[in-house]
Amino acid sequence: MAILITGVDGQDGSYLAEQLLAAGERLVGMVEPGRELPGYIDAMRDAGRCELTACDLRDPAAFRQLLRLHQPEKVFHLAAISHPLVCEEQPAASRSVNVTSIEVLFDWLRRERPESRVLVASSAVVFGDPAKSPQNEETPPDPKSEYARQKQAVREMAAAVREQGLFTACAIPFNHESPRRTEDFVFAKVCYSAARIKRGEQAKLSLGNMDVARDWGYAPEYATAMAWMLDIDRPTELVLATGEAHTVRELAETACKLTGLDFAEVVESDPALARKSDAAAMAGDATRAWDELGWEATTKFDELVKLMVDAESGG
Repeated sequence: MAILITGVDGQDGSYLAEQLLAAGERLVGMVEPGRELPGYIDAMRDAGRCELTACDLRDPAAFRQLLRLHQPEKVFHLAAISHPLVCEEQPAASRSVNVTSIEVLFDWLRRERPESRVLVASSAVVFGDPAKSPQNEETPPDPKSEYARQKQAVREMAAAVREQGLFTACAIPFNHESPRRTEDFVFAKVCYSAARIKRGEQAKLSLGNMDVARDWGYAPEYATAMAWMLDIDRPTELVLATGEAHTVRELAETACKLTGLDFAEVVESDPALARKSDAAAMAGDATRAWDELGWEATTKFDELVKLMVDAESGG
């Protein structure tokens, strides 16, 4: 029996795959057709226990056929269109990937492999702009964007399938970063820009609302939690978070300090970069993840910033 990871070439999928391979598992990694694969994916394939297969999640029939072909005992469905702007501009196309593919997965699970275990990923964006902090599994959902609405739909579908007695876990991760993160995300943008400015390759760092606060953790730790969620006795929904919120301003100040830059000289505000749907502050309460898994985030904010800056600096 194989373990299937969709989006194996993404940040979370790749770290999860490396951890499972280290544990001796055999994997099938699904990638998007025609997409150029990073070097760490080639290394997994060359190791001999990770079979890569291409599948377009916008084609439900193709995804169903992939599931029937491999009959995985575990499925980590991590492939998604995760950039909110893309979801707003292409709601139908993004929904086919983020929602319809999960409907196909759950239908396959009910009809053909009710003994298999499945994990799907929601997102902390489902909480919108919450009045109380920190947020946990009981925080009322209030999705403010198309991406958030899609992730709330994932959550609701997982709960419904779980009530039918099928092993369906749902992770609700808060922001999590790593050197595999692209600059579409502000944490990577700030850290990589600071390193480039230090090298003289970039003049300024432009940011939108710097008072926005987020709960940022280290992606490999979140991948570990996802793996453990399919190893416990019963399926559940878990918030994955550090419990600490830091502003974008703190992020930029920390990156500048690490690189010896003057924040006032190199960082500029650009209101055009601010997103109206952004919550002012978000922090997660991962108490249930500790109770259910014995999991907690251990990499601190300053450590994570340094790790990201060093990655771009070649350190």
